[in-house]
Parts: sequence; structure tokens; C-alpha cells
Amino acid sequence: MTVPEATRALFARSKRNLHVYLVDRGYPPRKKLGLDGIHQLGHRGYVGRDWERVGLFQYQFMLSKGLKPSDVLCDIGCGSLRGGRHFIKYLNKGHYLGLEAENRLVELGLEHEVGKEIAGDKLPEFVISSEFEFHRFSRSPNFAIAVSLFSHLTEMGIYACLTRLASFVSGSCSCFATFNEVNKPARNYKRSHTHLGFFYTRGQMEGFGRNAGWEPEYIGEWAGPPPRQRMMQYFINKE
Repeated sequence: MTVPEATRALFARSKRNLHVYLVDRGYPPRKKLGLDGIHQLGHRGYVGRDWERVGLFQYQFMLSKGLKPSDVLCDIGCGSLRGGRHFIKYLNKGHYLGLEAENRLVELGLEHEVGKEIAGDKLPEFVISSEFEFHRFSRSPNFAIAVSLFSHLTEMGIYACLTRLASFVSGSCSCFATFNEVNKPARNYKRSHTHLGFFYTRGQMEGFGRNAGWEPEYIGEWAGPPPRQRMMQYFINKE
């Protein structure tokens, strides 16, 4: 690393640490949460940038990992169905499970991105919960995906998600989750937040999975640009 690069990296790290310090002490982030945030950013903007492309990347990635129409997929943090709209069309009736904390995002996704006819034909199932209440679904998934979710969660949030999904799965399941990767442990915010970035090492992400009962496998790059996050696979077999 050159001196200018090292200087920029030090400045960026210092700037982030200051922001973490301020937010943890009540400084409000620019982007709002809940209904106010959806009104501020729109149902696509609330989920994230490059809505169209990232949604397609999710779909193509899962197909490359063997997803078939007969499989049951749980889309964790499905939001306004950025990837969900592709999965709902592809999977068999009732085989798409969407978990989301913001009910309005799901409503707008169904209305503007999926449509009544497809939703009525495919019957996607949704659970509105911020507590990872997978047990409320009517069936167990054999695939799960969480794109741009763990990048907004604390360590305890990630552990809760993986632990509760592991408890709910009745057979085997492969869970794919993206995260912001760093080389050494970073200072993160004290509370999970939809619009704030959390950073973890590969070792930390593997540890979260093992401690929750999964076998982790690092995939790394999973799609072309713009996704900058890396992908982890977690596998469990309870058969």
C-alpha cells in the first residue's frame, strides 16, 4: 500500500469510527426507518442501490447453486421483492417464503413488482417479523438466501437469524448470505440498522455459522459488479 493509499484508508477508518461513536450516542442517520423511510426513499430505494441488477444477480446465483422449481426457498429480509419477484415466478406454488420486518415493503413489492395475477397464482407466503420467527411459516425450506441483510446486523442479530433458522429447518438446507468483508475485526454499531453498514471478517462469519449449528463455506465473489459484498454458504442436515 502506497503512502497516499494508507492515508486515505486511515482517514476513511477514522471517519467511520467517528460516525459509529455519534450514532451509538443518539446521532440520527440521514436515512429514516420504517414508513418514514419508505416514504423518503421509495420501496426500491429503501432496499438499496442497483435494485434491478442485484435482484437478477440473486436469481441467477441461486440457479447456479441448483435451485429448482420444486425447492422451497426462504428469502430472509425479502424487502420489496428485489430478488423475490424472480423467485416467486420461478418456484412452484407456495414454495416461496419471504421474511421481512416492514410489512409495507412487501405490500408495495407485490403491488408494483409482482402483480396480483402472479401472486394469486403462485401464493407466496410471508412472515412479517423483526425477530426471525421462521417457525411461523407453514413449511421448512431447503434453500435460504439473505442478500444485504447481515451487512446491517450486529453479531447477535446474525447469530439469532442463523440459530432460529437452524431450529426451524426439518431436513437439509443451504443458506447463502452476503456480508461486508474486512481483513480484521471492525468497530460496528451497537444496534442493527437497515441503512448502516456492518463489517466482518471471513473468520467471524464462519464462526457465527458454526456456533449456530451450520457448516460454513466461504464463496467470496458471487456476482459481477455492482455487488461488493462477499458470499458465505451455511449448510445443515438434520435428516
